[in-house]
Amino acid sequence: MDIFVKVICVIAAYLVGSINAATIVSRIKGKNIKKLGSGNPGTMNVLRSIGKGWGALTFAFDSVKGLAFALIGRFAIDGGSYEWMFILGTIVVVGHIFPLYTGFKGGKGVATSIGVFLVASPIVAACVLVGLIVYLLLCKIGFIGSYLAITALAITCCIQYGSSIIIVVCCVIMWLLVVIRHKDNVIRFIHGKENTLSIVGKNEVKELDDEGNEKSQNADGDTAEADSGENNADESENEQEDAALEEKTE
Repeated sequence: MDIFVKVICVIAAYLVGSINAATIVSRIKGKNIKKLGSGNPGTMNVLRSIGKGWGALTFAFDSVKGLAFALIGRFAIDGGSYEWMFILGTIVVVGHIFPLYTGFKGGKGVATSIGVFLVASPIVAACVLVGLIVYLLLCKIGFIGSYLAITALAITCCIQYGSSIIIVVCCVIMWLLVVIRHKDNVIRFIHGKENTLSIVGKNEVKELDDEGNEKSQNADGDTAEADSGENNADESENEQEDAALEEKTE
């Protein structure tokens, strides 16, 4: 019976982890989150591209996924198990990053991992979360804050639960997944093209084409392609007017 319960919990953790709040939110708003901003279906891209309230809702949902299954592992399996707290938490993070429902292309796992760490080390995780918010208020490069937060939490839990190799491995897996999923952010940052994020001011909304390339927008929200078409039309009209004047002069 215990094995059966564990298998059910593992499957449920992955399936629930695969539910992507950013995708749901963007569809409610009639948009496609994968064609906005960085193209990532996660909290920061929703904050930047759809709105701060929707971003907060996305963070809450994704973090609760990790928190809920960490609690199930902690109190409902083997009479209360720290190891299963991390095992189920890690599986939820894997489900979030490689979701079944969207072709195994999901978010980056930051919010879901924070949810797991809020159960494993609540005081430290709460302090790190506050620190992340303060960082985002002061700086506009979101992925660096994510790196710092996840690294601090993973190191803390490796020290706190260092006697269990299973827990250490789970912490390393979550940390590695988050770091690897942000590789595109690092590349954009190196080339000076990383998207900025303001959690108090207004963010620039960038659209992506079908190939993932950025469509630049002006202040009115029109794409460069539209502007180019309008400019060409204006030039054509001017040329026609000039030709008409020349004919009259002749």
